[in-house]
Amino acid sequence: MIDKIIEFTKGKMNSDSSHGFDHVLRVVKFCEIIGKNENAEMEILIPAAYLHDIARPLEEKDESIDHAKVGSQMAFEFLKTIGYPHAEEISYAISAHRFSKGLIPQTVEAKILQDADKLDAMGAMGIYRTIAYSVLNNRSFEETIAHFENKILKLKDLMYTKTAKKMAEKRYAIVFEFVQSLKEDITYH
Repeated sequence: MIDKIIEFTKGKMNSDSSHGFDHVLRVVKFCEIIGKNENAEMEILIPAAYLHDIARPLEEKDESIDHAKVGSQMAFEFLKTIGYPHAEEISYAISAHRFSKGLIPQTVEAKILQDADKLDAMGAMGIYRTIAYSVLNNRSFEETIAHFENKILKLKDLMYTKTAKKMAEKRYAIVFEFVQSLKEDITYH
């Protein structure tokens, strides 16, 4: 059934460089690593990872849409149509994956999904995604640096699981060094 979930996800995603299917695959990989170490129910976690951003393209067209909330409903309805068990738990994990809304996930699978999504915003890939997003949205240097400092560099301290906390350390160091170097380069102007 995971093949059906992957096909459904691919049909919903944009090829956008910061939240495309490649992002989904990285989140799935992080969930596999963290889930095994944190004793998660993988039949809940992995489908939730694949489906977590299916409503992102809708939010990009209409900012009043919360992709986590709408995506959780879309996932629930889809999973019911294919007879996949755990539709409710998967839907919940998706609804709680967006840390910027201040939701505190209540299940281990929801915590891992949120951690995995945050990990992909960090490290070298996080730098790439932030810059790609900044270019697409015409953000200035100052706005991009502020985004790194006010959001990305704070993610390390927002991890729920021990495994993700450990993984976040290295990724944080990469971003920290990049931001410091970027700020130094800017001061030479």
